[in-house]
Amino acid sequence: MTDSLADRVSNRLLPQVRQPAQYIGGEVNQLVQPGDWERAEVKVAVAFPDAYTIGMSHLGCRILYWLCNHTPGVCAERVYAPWLDAEQIMRAEHIPLFTWDTRRPAGDADILAISLQYELCFTTVLNMLDLANIPPRAADRTDDHPLVIAGGPQADNPEPLAEFLDLVVIGDGEHSLAGILDAFKQYKRDGVPRREMIPLLSRRFPWLYAPNFYDVRYHHDGTIAGVVPSIDGLPARIARCRTPDFEDVSVPLRPLVPWVETVHDRIAIEIMRGCPQLCRFCHAGYTKRPLQYRGVDRILEIAEANYWATGHDEIGLLSLSTADYPHLRELAERLNERFASRQVNLSFPSLRIDKILQDIPWMTSSVRKGGITMAVEAARDDLRRSIRKKVTDGDLMEGVREVYKAGWKRVKLYFLTGLPGEREEDITGIWDLSLAVSKERQKLGQAPAHVTVSVGWLVPKPFTPLQWVAQPRKEYFLEVRRQLMALKHSRRSAVKIHTHRVETSILEAVMARGDRRLGPVIFEAWKRGARFDGWSECYDDTIWQESYEATGVDPAWYAHRERSFDEVLPWDHIDLHVGRGFLEKGYDDFRQRMGIE
Repeated sequence: MTDSLADRVSNRLLPQVRQPAQYIGGEVNQLVQPGDWERAEVKVAVAFPDAYTIGMSHLGCRILYWLCNHTPGVCAERVYAPWLDAEQIMRAEHIPLFTWDTRRPAGDADILAISLQYELCFTTVLNMLDLANIPPRAADRTDDHPLVIAGGPQADNPEPLAEFLDLVVIGDGEHSLAGILDAFKQYKRDGVPRREMIPLLSRRFPWLYAPNFYDVRYHHDGTIAGVVPSIDGLPARIARCRTPDFEDVSVPLRPLVPWVETVHDRIAIEIMRGCPQLCRFCHAGYTKRPLQYRGVDRILEIAEANYWATGHDEIGLLSLSTADYPHLRELAERLNERFASRQVNLSFPSLRIDKILQDIPWMTSSVRKGGITMAVEAARDDLRRSIRKKVTDGDLMEGVREVYKAGWKRVKLYFLTGLPGEREEDITGIWDLSLAVSKERQKLGQAPAHVTVSVGWLVPKPFTPLQWVAQPRKEYFLEVRRQLMALKHSRRSAVKIHTHRVETSILEAVMARGDRRLGPVIFEAWKRGARFDGWSECYDDTIWQESYEATGVDPAWYAHRERSFDEVLPWDHIDLHVGRGFLEKGYDDFRQRMGIE
């Protein structure tokens, strides 16, 4: 008798992998039980193209999993990317990519729903498709394969992955998912073949993009002349789906509890969607609008249900800018009143320093004193104003002084370099400001604070005022790193500096503003072994350079080239809540403030 897939996973895979607990499924609060998959009218594999330890912390996938499994006739199981050791065994033992809940072949799903969170997951997407015995290229699939549908923030410019995706959801996932599931049920009952569903769904929903039913035309210089539908009835522009009832839309009340430590072992509650700050480099700030808030009572209800279902001892209040939630003080006080006696910590991942100062009384009693994070972005006030970052040196120093009084000893600062018009003093200022933040604690008669500085490199993103700028070349970032490290080694201090890997930031820039001519590059890189490119131990820049050369693509044309306002950008056929002119005005204002001709 042939072993079942479940038996092969248990007997041939789990005994040979590191940390087998991440592959076993059956976590506390798992919604799917044996038999649910077979009985379901619509089977969905919710796929996250990264490791279990990352995917289990992702709130968006939790929401999709919850919504699917609370929709009559639908069963959704989870799929994560097997780590390198597991992949090797799966290929050797002919074990296909399986669902975590009841170990079904992921390729047997009706819909494979992929969450695209960032550019460095693209090769992992292809690897998951291949492991599931789904042809990576959409043109090679038959009616026996699932519909491959992608969504998430990176879906806002899906062009580099266009040839690998059947459909792309633009915008929020809650109502788009519900609409797709209802339509799919109807088409399946009517006997509509899978491939015929693609244009039907795209015509039915203005926010659902079928990239392979659109043609891209190019000028002689390689720039885009236009993106137009190749069949009748498809929209010339793709709308953006928005959740109209953010306050009341269904959220997971019994989240999964992972078997192993994940990046965020906590209750995660989205309290606000969108951000009023509109920092000029922030893709999410411009695409997640208009602003929507959850009420304090609703948040408390979600927190209470999640606490009793998970036993987690930390509640993360999530948004792009938690500081701008209008009822933050009331929310924090009521949460602290309810959960402090249970030894539950409150986490505010994106709290601005001016708000820390304002609300320090309740933070003193409700937040553990491990470390506190501040996104400063730039070392000088004028550069911060140019990117609409509303933090001054005065705010920062006054805030950290109060933070130290409240008991914190460690601070983490985030900076961004590579902005147009950046000056020498903006680079050296990173060290100067970080050192000043550390020494500010000495004014209280205490030892200098431990300050960890994380320096990232500018990656121009679509749908932002900086979408037209040229990313500086590798040599510039390496010189910035050299200067900062020289300053660090010139004197002993409690300041540590870490920088991102330059090569991966350049790859991000290539893919972020790329078009569908990058598809062959991604395919070539995957065939040469690229996957988990966001992991330092996996990224191999040689693979990517060889792939560019093999496909005749110049990465500098995508990453290091300034665009003009006259150029058609690869994502210009996808709508934003504001017009292109608004972004152009923002870029012009930035240039004027920086004195750029």
